[in-house]
Amino acid sequence: MRSNVFIENTLFNTYPSIVHAHGSHSYKPNWQPILDSFFSTPKQTIGVTKDLTIITCNNGHPDMGLLERSLDHLGIPYKVSGRDFNPWINSIHKPLSITNVLDEITTPYVLYADSRDAIFVNDPSQILDIFKREYDCKLVFGADRLNWPPLKEFERFENLIASNYPGDFNYLNGGLWIGETKFCKSFFEKSKHIKGVEKAEESEQGILKKLFMEYYPEVQLDYTCNMFQNIGFVSASIFNYNQELSTL
Repeated sequence: MRSNVFIENTLFNTYPSIVHAHGSHSYKPNWQPILDSFFSTPKQTIGVTKDLTIITCNNGHPDMGLLERSLDHLGIPYKVSGRDFNPWINSIHKPLSITNVLDEITTPYVLYADSRDAIFVNDPSQILDIFKREYDCKLVFGADRLNWPPLKEFERFENLIASNYPGDFNYLNGGLWIGETKFCKSFFEKSKHIKGVEKAEESEQGILKKLFMEYYPEVQLDYTCNMFQNIGFVSASIFNYNQELSTL
């Protein structure tokens, strides 16, 4: 395991810089050990990443703010949007909050992570370097093992375009992404005018999946967890953190 990173994905031999314990389910057996291990590391002062702004949405609910804690722990600045919306509905207020904060951004690249259940564990410059070097597109989302909302049209499309990649992280997860700011502004502006899908009306994820189908290949997924690690529904021993093998 490299000395300058916190996490290694041994399935893909990649070193993701953000970990996301997505969803309301409880099948995240190593989430708490990862949190305990990360927050026991010494604080850092990484500072600004040139050309990149980090954003999140937080309406002030007591369950929010974990992401910001991790960024403060690493000494990384960020912008928060969404304070004005209470009660909060993801399918309405998340696209609106993101477009609002994107209007303030002057850097050429922007990175988003969920406030409630994601943590940075490495320098975000590593994510930007990978995005610019390895992805010939405008926007990359984190990849997930679960197709949700479970519409067959999403599953068919996402399985098809993931067929050339190893593993089964085939599906878009909206909790982590990085992209070119100009493109992201138009993408999320469009998301404001799309309704949530049936049986997931209050989630923005179905909205993003619809747009993924429309915008691919300008929008792609991080299939091998180069940048983003979604840990929900992972049961194989594929994870090293702080030099210890972990079963997720």
